[in-house]
Amino acid sequence: MISTDSRDSFLEAIEERLKDYNGNKIQFSSFLEKQMDRFDYSNTSLAKKVFHRVERKGDVQYLPVTRQTIGAWLKGSMPSSREIYVTLGMAFEMKLDEINYVLLETYMGYGLYCKNIDDAMWIAVINGLFPIHEFETVKEQIEQIMLEEIPGEHRSLDTVDLWTLLAEAESLPAFYDIIREYRDDFKEGAKRFGQCLEEVIQEEYGYFDKAAWFLRDIGCLHCEAQFSKIRAGKAIVTREWLLRFCIALQPSIESIEKLLAKAQMAPLGITPVEMIIEMIAKYKADSLANSQELWILIESAAQTLQKKGYEMNEDLCRKYNSVYELTPLQKWWICISIGKQLKNLESMKDYGYEKTGYARYSSVDRLLFDDVNRNRKNQAFKNAGTDAWESLKTWPEYQSWEFPNLAAAKNVPSDALEMEKFEDYCYMRKPNKFSKDFRMNDIYYFGSLLYSIWTGRCYQKDFDDTMAENMALELERAGLDGSSLLEMLRLNLGEDACYHESANLEHMLDALDQMKKTG
Repeated sequence: MISTDSRDSFLEAIEERLKDYNGNKIQFSSFLEKQMDRFDYSNTSLAKKVFHRVERKGDVQYLPVTRQTIGAWLKGSMPSSREIYVTLGMAFEMKLDEINYVLLETYMGYGLYCKNIDDAMWIAVINGLFPIHEFETVKEQIEQIMLEEIPGEHRSLDTVDLWTLLAEAESLPAFYDIIREYRDDFKEGAKRFGQCLEEVIQEEYGYFDKAAWFLRDIGCLHCEAQFSKIRAGKAIVTREWLLRFCIALQPSIESIEKLLAKAQMAPLGITPVEMIIEMIAKYKADSLANSQELWILIESAAQTLQKKGYEMNEDLCRKYNSVYELTPLQKWWICISIGKQLKNLESMKDYGYEKTGYARYSSVDRLLFDDVNRNRKNQAFKNAGTDAWESLKTWPEYQSWEFPNLAAAKNVPSDALEMEKFEDYCYMRKPNKFSKDFRMNDIYYFGSLLYSIWTGRCYQKDFDDTMAENMALELERAGLDGSSLLEMLRLNLGEDACYHESANLEHMLDALDQMKKTG
């Protein structure tokens, strides 16, 4: 279990690294205010011209920020994503070099590198060759160009000359022609990155399959097929994807620096998320903390920094983001399926106890990374969930329905990653061999899983007010009345939780069913 002192020292180390960033906060607010006065922008009018990247269920959109966001920047907060700085600079009619050196390098710690395809596309956006909402479409077209077999001599160009060429392109077709003519400069970088990706996985985990569960969680940014294309050097690697990879896989700082260099990207910048990545890599090397402890540090640091006014990309700082991206119906049906499965095990007097502890609990990540992702694509599973969701029947009346065989029932002693045993999971209680009732451990296990599925976050020991607020917010966003479920979680997982009459899976399943019917 991570001590409070460890968390505090970790946060202090991050904030120490963000001193330069803190110093820029006043400078940025002054810059923003001056430019808004110059163009006579209100918070509302500027917000309509500034965009941020939003990805949900594999669909990427660039949406306007809110006037409240502009207000927060004027008070000292700062944006931390490149698309915001780029579109902000465009709103202030800044040229390419101004956006690159005045905004990106000053406030993010790195600028654009033209031999990275993603950066080359941002150069084209700044120069008005295509609008930002067409970014993903243009990226797909460029990936097709990269796959073309064009006869003739391969051409290469110095970085400075390629920058000039891209900066002077006058149309989107002309931009495509430049990519096509010098595609080998881009392709070689992509291939080197793909090879480096394999090397890092080998160095960090021994072989690819050992990292598979962590890497599946990157599905929120790229499907597995896209990941295979990246490994083969046939896809555009974005900085967002690479950051997610580094957080999910948690490689050493040396590996992170190697990956960024091979992807032709600048070193880690001075944004909060990138500082968290840097400090996590160093903390891991220094303390040899286990995976779950590191993820709790990531989530805690992100929440604390966000409360202090830093803008955070929450998708990068959620361990179970791929589960979080499921629809409310899918989340609900996964929860019902797990509960039903545990209930069946109880009816068979199978509480998962072995000499080494509660065996099935060591497969938490397998269930949330692997089983859930597999079942979300299963049409029969989707149909069963839809039928149950739309049904007016109560839970006991569809007791006979078929449910998927998830990892929760497999009694696997340890997962293929050889991660922490159940006893080391700081967000679950160690089962007691002499416990009065093993069912309380099932309740605790099921409740902690419900929290992770609905919030995408790690469950941390007792169900405190912060976790209750996180859970309530997500249920509210889904349009569900989760008051009964929240009460059950407080009762069963709170600091004073103990065995009582309502601590059973039947009551938990009833609360889930009531949430669906009243939402």
